[in-house]
Amino acid sequence: LSSNVGGQVVTVTPIEGKKGRVAGVLVGTLGLPNLTAPLLITVGISAIFLTIPAAFLGALFGFFTAWSLTRRIGRLARAARSWSRGDFSVTTKDRSRDELGQLSRELNSMAAELENLLQARGELATLEARNRFARDLHDSVKQQVFATSLQIAAARALIEKDTDSAESHLSQADELVRQAQKELNGLIQEMRPAALEGKGLATALREYVVRWSEGAEIRADFRVQGERRVPLEVEQALFRIAQEALANVARHSGAGHAEVDLIYTAGTITLRVADDGRGFDPSRNPGGGFGLQSMRERLVRLGGHVNVESAPGKGTRVECFCPVQEKEGEDL
Repeated sequence: LSSNVGGQVVTVTPIEGKKGRVAGVLVGTLGLPNLTAPLLITVGISAIFLTIPAAFLGALFGFFTAWSLTRRIGRLARAARSWSRGDFSVTTKDRSRDELGQLSRELNSMAAELENLLQARGELATLEARNRFARDLHDSVKQQVFATSLQIAAARALIEKDTDSAESHLSQADELVRQAQKELNGLIQEMRPAALEGKGLATALREYVVRWSEGAEIRADFRVQGERRVPLEVEQALFRIAQEALANVARHSGAGHAEVDLIYTAGTITLRVADDGRGFDPSRNPGGGFGLQSMRERLVRLGGHVNVESAPGKGTRVECFCPVQEKEGEDL
């Protein structure tokens, strides 16, 4: 007979005597070992030795994975900043086959396409400038030269018969020549604003606005705030943009009044050209036409941008923002 009593196994075995009678019993006891505590200790120690290395390896793997991703994304961010400044020579070199590597290659392809597009637009801008210069020569100087030749021919025919009339024709020819010279000087200034005649952007723009107002017969106001020296390439770009914006006002707006503001602030120079003309609906022409595209391209090369606000019957306002490096002692 076996029984579990108090954590021990008790075994009772009868001892038979003569004639099959029970002469006695043999009692045996066997204590059961407590396996729970040793098992828990063993499992705990195993868990410690397995968990700590696993956690360390997991943290190490996560660190290197995150570091790699951060480094790759950082390269993308640096390239994007260069592209935003118009520098498309920077590319992201990522040959990985994962999604980030594929994105890098697609962005490189996009940057190359944008660079080609900007180059094509730059060539178109140069061609447009040449065509505009040719039109201006044809409409002004060429006609004046032709009229001058007629006056000289008339004077030659009359020089022996009617000296007074011949002198009158020569005087008119002389006046036409002076007008042609004035027109040529104006065209040369438009084609070569780089030096700005050493006057600085504000002075050159003020004089140009006065001349433009007289020629276009549109009243114009020019204001400047916080004038200071800025890099020549910035002055050159903004002068060109002001010319283009005012040319658009004269050609398309039907305005009676225009305003030009040049605002210098910390790290930024703002050019604003506004008119009270007929305006337009920007949603119908998101690009704003070739003139506005040319303005945007000039500013993109310098890290700037253009905002255009217009509505039918409410005029147009063009705002150009260009970052400039601050230098001490440059306030005027």
